[in-house]
Amino acid sequence: MSPNPEHTSHVILRSFTYPTLPQEPYTTRMIRLLPNKDKSAPIQCELFNYDLSETGGGAHLYQALSYVWGSEEKPESIILNGCTFHVTTNLHSALLHLRNRQLERTLWIDAICINQDEEDQGHEKSKQIPLMRMIYAQAERVIVWLGDATENGDKALDGIRCLAEEQYTASTLNTSENYDACLRLLQQDWFSRIWVLQEVGVARCVNIMCGSVSINGHIFCEGLTRLRLSPNLRSRIGPVAYLIRGALYRPTYEFGSRGPIFIGELIGMYHHHNATKQHDKVYALLGLCADPITAVREPNYNLPWKEVFKEVTNSLFPECSVETWNEIGTVVIKGKGWILGHVDSVEEHFPEFGKQKIEVLFNNTAESLGIIDRWETNWKPQASAELIQDGDIICLLKGASKPSVIRLCKDHFTIVTPAVTPQKRQQKESPVAISQERYSTSGLCDILLTWKTSLAKTNRKEKSEIMFPLIKTPDFREEPFEARKRLKHTTLVVIDIALRILERGMPTTKVIEQLLRQSGTNDQIIKELVRVVKNEDEPSTVTLSRDPLRDQGNNLRIPEETIIAAIIDAGSYGFIIVELFLQYQGMNLPVSEEVVKAVAGRQRQGIMDIMDLKSLGFLFNKARVSQSLKKWSGQRQGMMDIMDLKS
Repeated sequence: MSPNPEHTSHVILRSFTYPTLPQEPYTTRMIRLLPNKDKSAPIQCELFNYDLSETGGGAHLYQALSYVWGSEEKPESIILNGCTFHVTTNLHSALLHLRNRQLERTLWIDAICINQDEEDQGHEKSKQIPLMRMIYAQAERVIVWLGDATENGDKALDGIRCLAEEQYTASTLNTSENYDACLRLLQQDWFSRIWVLQEVGVARCVNIMCGSVSINGHIFCEGLTRLRLSPNLRSRIGPVAYLIRGALYRPTYEFGSRGPIFIGELIGMYHHHNATKQHDKVYALLGLCADPITAVREPNYNLPWKEVFKEVTNSLFPECSVETWNEIGTVVIKGKGWILGHVDSVEEHFPEFGKQKIEVLFNNTAESLGIIDRWETNWKPQASAELIQDGDIICLLKGASKPSVIRLCKDHFTIVTPAVTPQKRQQKESPVAISQERYSTSGLCDILLTWKTSLAKTNRKEKSEIMFPLIKTPDFREEPFEARKRLKHTTLVVIDIALRILERGMPTTKVIEQLLRQSGTNDQIIKELVRVVKNEDEPSTVTLSRDPLRDQGNNLRIPEETIIAAIIDAGSYGFIIVELFLQYQGMNLPVSEEVVKAVAGRQRQGIMDIMDLKSLGFLFNKARVSQSLKKWSGQRQGMMDIMDLKS
């Protein structure tokens, strides 16, 4: 029999203590939120054990709450099983709005149904987390609580509903005071928390609630598509709206079922979302992933964070060496892989929430692996936390099941997203397993990657630090031989991409500028180089005598013919190619008599001749050139002014 709420308001109650949960594998707890006609009456709940595996042939009739704790302080209290139980202000407000005047409600709420006491050391939490997918997937509905109706949040939510139902036009709402209220509503912490993703990502019915206003999740997403949002806000809201929108199409939960997205893609999509505990950056995504929950991914809060991060990274890149640290959210990955091409363009205003549309330009390595015949060049990947940009690189690390998108960062690369699903050609099957087996060495490069994920309790509004000097990573060691070999391969990757961009005729300077900036080129030099490219009336066709990424082996020197092909065959763009070579090789760039002769021997007039002289001037000023070679070149007709050219 439920206690009478009207006779408990002045009774001093003892503090609540959690009883031990039964050992049955699918047991959790639920609460009954008891009714009261008096809105100011204390909240009263009854906690009871619940078997998720039994329905008696019917549906589960409980509802699950998705919300943020806000402050970790718990100044409010409720009555739980006749005892005092402390809760956060935000949860207390949610319970007040959810309480019915006449009927009790059955709810699952993490802060109440799972023992959160530090004395428990996360033991119960580790056992309950694997059930989270089942809990939210089987719920009759998931209620998203965005907080009290402060700053017109309730009116904003209702305005989004009116947009979806076409009672408002976009221009009507965008020009009214409701628009600012909508922006404030969408900047609520709920949209940037990591645990809410699973909560709405497996739900079959979602309700969005702010104050006393509640609307269906699908209607909410429809309204968002008609609301004018900045790119930053859209990138923040989009991946969450993508999950909410999918609720309408999800089938009834089945035991053992998995999500549609692999863990590598999920971490890439949501690693900027906030978590109170660093471990939740991974554990909160397990219920959404398509991968089986192996022992490696079993939640274990007693395991140091660096070990959790290392195990997950090793599962994504099994043939790479991985180093992690507790004090920073960074992993360093060393391995071998194939550079398959680069992102040639990104559609800026792609209408699908949570997606990007990119155009990939494959290289000769991708062709030799048979990938061009199996993958389309138009991809629609999940929108990663760090959005993909023009000039980003498509890489398949040896042993990985999916390609990664990486970005140049001076002398190494950073991970934009660790895994992406390519658009397959319908008549072909995936080439990954076949290609890695048949072409084990062709085009393989030594690759060093850094992968950064924001630490727990960080502010989502802070600027992303995807690009940072490797030296900031503590205690990282690399043998000189390894560094020289990696630097050589990095050089060839950059040069190959630059040449493929330039050989297409008049390039878009945006990608060239990004490539130069990421290589470490000074902004003033970038402006000068791009100005020269833009002033070219008839850019020459770039041709290479060989693919610079193929068959490089362990030789640490860049072959002379590669330098000649890149500089000479690039025509008037040789200036840019030389700058990229010098960014990586500097004094170690091999400039032999053959290279100088190749430049000096070109008999052309006008700007083409000037560009050759400037290119050679770069070499003499920055590269290691012997005195005898300088003397030889100074004696050649038309080359007397080379030594005076400035880089």
